[in-house]
Amino acid sequence: MITIKDIAKLAKCSPSTVSKALNNKSDVSEKTKIRIKKIAADNNFHLPVQPHDNPNQQTENIGVVFCREEKPLSGNPFYSRVLEGIEGELVINNYNLILTLLGEEFNGQVPKMIRDKKIDGLVAVGYMDKKFIQILKNYKISSVFVDPVDYDIDYKKVVIDNEQGGFLAAKHLLGKGHKRIAFVSGNLQRASFRLRFEGYKKALAVENIPVNDELVKTGGIESGYELTRELLTMKNPPSAIFYGNDTNALLGYKAINDAGLSISDDISVVGFDDIAMAKYSDPPLTTIKVYKEEIGSIAVRKLLEAINSDGPEIAVTTIMPVKLVERESVKKI
Repeated sequence: MITIKDIAKLAKCSPSTVSKALNNKSDVSEKTKIRIKKIAADNNFHLPVQPHDNPNQQTENIGVVFCREEKPLSGNPFYSRVLEGIEGELVINNYNLILTLLGEEFNGQVPKMIRDKKIDGLVAVGYMDKKFIQILKNYKISSVFVDPVDYDIDYKKVVIDNEQGGFLAAKHLLGKGHKRIAFVSGNLQRASFRLRFEGYKKALAVENIPVNDELVKTGGIESGYELTRELLTMKNPPSAIFYGNDTNALLGYKAINDAGLSISDDISVVGFDDIAMAKYSDPPLTTIKVYKEEIGSIAVRKLLEAINSDGPEIAVTTIMPVKLVERESVKKI
């Protein structure tokens, strides 16, 4: 049975664009709409009809909130792909998306779409101020949190299997003969990085290797250059580094190159996320693949289930699997 992804491949565009074209959305050109509709017709493909049975559902809008960062959302290699998955799933289900960016510190101003009840549900992605999370409860709106800083919040959540990913990354390096493996990541107060660190520690424990605090460097999600330089200036530097995110890994690449060292001949590297640039880096980065678009898609499905359910909402956590993608940044020693 042909799917929307099959049509997207034939049309050489994203599933989101196919959905928009078939739903006559204005942000797709007429030329593209005609081409996609012809491909769909030739393959006897039609979008599934998604009825809205919940009588309380009136707006057919879903709100999405992100935390405002220094870089625009479109420049974030991780969350921009999550948003693509959210958008694609909403279009397929005939919902509109209303996007709002919040500051890192909540100023008490609840987004208008929530305050004025312009949405049927909310997807909150990434970091959210605890004050906002607390106030959100007052509005009794169905919500799903994606990759939250704190996993203890009383909402539905879609999270990455971070601990397993950390374990797989460190295990891969251990399997290549490395013993002095450094860990570089963002702040460990964030659950995702903390769990990746736990996975790293568990892999070392399996091989009876104690954690060396000198080899653990944490800070910002874009501090990879500085943290890597610290490691390289040690009297006995690591033979391998596991980075808790690919952005830090690629910044680490520059620090290693600037030090006159070679990846992977002198130092092996494993990242986490599998952002688009990972496979184009020199050498291509071995990393832990996170299914970013699928995370966004699953979050929407869980939200729509809650919206259309007559029963009480339960704060279920959905854990998304990861896998190791082996490329050329790790050397056997």
